[in-house]
Amino acid sequence: MFRRKMIRHYHCTKLESSDNILKHNNKHLPAKSLIAVFVLGYVQGILATASLAATEQSMPLTLPDITLKEEKPQAVVSPERTLSLTDCFLRAIENNKEVIAARYNLPIARAGIQIAGAIPNPQFSFLYGFGPAFTIILAGNPQQFGWQEQILTAGKRSKQLNLARANYRLTEFQVAAVLCNIHNRVRRAYAELAAAEAYDDLIEAQRKVALELAYTAEKRYQAGKASRSELLQAQLGVIQFDTQRNQAQLRLQQATTALALLIGEIPSRLEVIDVDDNGIFKLSAQHTDLVPQPDRKLPPLKDLFPLAYKERDDLHVNVQQAFADRRALSVARAQRIPNLFVDTGYQFTTFKPVQPYHLFPGLVPNSPGCYLNLSAELPIFYQYQGETAQAKETWLQDFDQIDQFTWQMSAEIVTAYESVVVTRANIAKFQKEVIPAAAKVAALARRSYQVGKSGLATAILAKQQYQQTLSSYFDAVVAYQNAWADLEQAMGVPLQL
Repeated sequence: MFRRKMIRHYHCTKLESSDNILKHNNKHLPAKSLIAVFVLGYVQGILATASLAATEQSMPLTLPDITLKEEKPQAVVSPERTLSLTDCFLRAIENNKEVIAARYNLPIARAGIQIAGAIPNPQFSFLYGFGPAFTIILAGNPQQFGWQEQILTAGKRSKQLNLARANYRLTEFQVAAVLCNIHNRVRRAYAELAAAEAYDDLIEAQRKVALELAYTAEKRYQAGKASRSELLQAQLGVIQFDTQRNQAQLRLQQATTALALLIGEIPSRLEVIDVDDNGIFKLSAQHTDLVPQPDRKLPPLKDLFPLAYKERDDLHVNVQQAFADRRALSVARAQRIPNLFVDTGYQFTTFKPVQPYHLFPGLVPNSPGCYLNLSAELPIFYQYQGETAQAKETWLQDFDQIDQFTWQMSAEIVTAYESVVVTRANIAKFQKEVIPAAAKVAALARRSYQVGKSGLATAILAKQQYQQTLSSYFDAVVAYQNAWADLEQAMGVPLQL
């Protein structure tokens, strides 16, 4: 670098000297001398350029040496256990915190039935006085004790029981809906874990293709048929997968954490759970519980709607809510008839036998007796119109909500069914045509580059097309799994083909 600067400085100095000669002495120099000055400057420039090129050639570019390894490095976290989809379902049903919390609503609703059927307890009253007010006959206050009971009219107790039973049935449907939701989420989490595991295998498969091309470039370089830059370019296509390996490992750990939380485990360490159900990613035709094979025939769309109306727990919740609100309307209407309060008891006196001031001739006897008192509310100003109107409008609103939910459910079924059909067709296209063709093109391009009939750029382009094809197939399988999970969620029941 110092030598290059010195050459440039010398060249510039010579040019400046020539300019000075031209400026200051052009009036005194003859024409031949001016031509000689120009020729001298031109020759000096050529010599400086040649000297700079020779200097650069004498300083070769130092290229790094890249060492490629075929074996996969040891992962930071290795799988320690294998879970099937069925095992995950069973663990989620038993240990998932949302399911456990939802199940508490059943005994709560059962207690509501007991509360609604309870007969009001009677009220006991006892009055015993002291002093002249109870001993002098002139005051005339007796001692008494008795009971008061509230009698529910218009069948209020039976109507409250019907409402409580309807709410209990509603709670059962709500718990079933939670179980169905957890079931679907476990399926999605397990599918994501299978996809993460398949993505890790995909990275290794793509790296293997790039590695074969790098070995071909290395052989050509050693034979003197390829440049060093070609070799480095091919090797760079291999080492770029190291970062993707890290991303694949991260995706595995995150998918494991999500699945562990759903099956009722508290994530407390780095872990990778192995799955035994990712055959579709490997172009396999083996049985899988995640999704049916793409070549299995789907039932007609029109046959799915009656099954969904029968099995969808969310729809059952809406229908049962309308039934419970109708029971609540009956209870509200019964409030217009007042309850009856019955008060009965026994009275006796504690007057002094001998009254002062001769208020009573002779001895005062005990004067016992019984009493009966009936009381009720008089609904003159308010007849519970607000409660009745509120219950009625709520009940009528339920029908519109049922219609809205039914239309939404139908749209979800149609959308999910179309997605399943399209993704299955894409997977079949990839398996039968696209992937074999892309693999063949990549192999031919690599062979053509190996024998020297084409350049590295053509081989790299074919390799990238093959890798993109594998990635597209991976995305198609993930889309198929998500579409199948959407269809099961829309149906509200696991589908078996």
